[in-house]
Amino acid sequence: MKFKTSSRALQVLFTSVSRAVSLRPSIPSLQGLYLLTREKELVLTGSDLDLVIKGKIPVEVDVEGACLINARIASEVIRKLPSGEVLVSDLGEELRIETGSLIFNLRKLDEKQYPKELVEEKPITKENTSFQKEEFFEAINQVGVAAAQEGSKPILTGILFDAKDGKTNLVATDSYRLATKELTNFSSKDIGVVSRRALNEVVRLFEESENEISLLIEERQIFFDDGNYQVSLRKIEGEYPKYKELFPKETVFSVEMEKGKILEALDRSSVVAEGYIPIKLSFSEESLIITSLNQDIGGGKEEVPCKILGVDVKEIESFEMSFNPTYLMEAIGALFGSQVYLRFSGNQKPLLVQGEADAYKHLLMPVRSN
Repeated sequence: MKFKTSSRALQVLFTSVSRAVSLRPSIPSLQGLYLLTREKELVLTGSDLDLVIKGKIPVEVDVEGACLINARIASEVIRKLPSGEVLVSDLGEELRIETGSLIFNLRKLDEKQYPKELVEEKPITKENTSFQKEEFFEAINQVGVAAAQEGSKPILTGILFDAKDGKTNLVATDSYRLATKELTNFSSKDIGVVSRRALNEVVRLFEESENEISLLIEERQIFFDDGNYQVSLRKIEGEYPKYKELFPKETVFSVEMEKGKILEALDRSSVVAEGYIPIKLSFSEESLIITSLNQDIGGGKEEVPCKILGVDVKEIESFEMSFNPTYLMEAIGALFGSQVYLRFSGNQKPLLVQGEADAYKHLLMPVRSN
């Protein structure tokens, strides 16, 4: 293998593809990036088995070939290269990277140990599904905040694509909160549940792309392709919670307020609540009262102007509920527009958080506070 290209092109490619490589891979070869030169291009592949990112750039190829190189070290070396032309050469046991007076010799990994199915490219044509990426990516970012963290029950770390009657709902829950968003320009069946982390990488990779993005859905994987990058995501198997049954049947009253003001107040309250100690919500005549108390630090109280809808304020003077402040801030922060609506259905029932558009809904379970 021997090729020339610019350091900038290599930096963009290695930065993008290396995000698929795990710091603690399940098999040793997955700590590497697989380089393949053919005709007039370099194809770079990185994967943790659940996510595969494959990117290609035009290069001046002198010798075609393939090799496997440690992703962390190679990416750091490439990232710190000065501007200019780079010559990359396979020396047998090492890969040499040269630019100007700078030379790096990096020990190679055994490319024969790299899973061959990861190297194979999936042919995706324009006949495959294309979609409105802005709406799709916004929905991923909105509902993704409610998905469980990696290491939790696998099915809860993903986002559900619930397609029915020509419409698709994106759904995420960690069992303490639930977010849904209906897509108007996306209709694909049989996607199921896909890792939130992997979908976030799709957003990061393609959100600035000016090319049309194609989508291919197979039994166990889905593929995104814009001609320069191809990403495959393995579906998560398992039964997703019956989320529709969790939405309250009725709303007792709603509160309307400015998004910016309540976020600022919650942020201040979280200083003593430390992001996890519950904060209490109660009401006065024209205000939402946010109370925080940490037995080891202290507490605070702040009133946020609001409009109470559906009931007379005297009927809810004794009404109060407590929530995880971080979860509440993330729910409100995901909304578009300047107004937020908190819809209450009772003391022990989930709070429904909505913005000015009803397509996005976020349910948040209350917590007990002493």
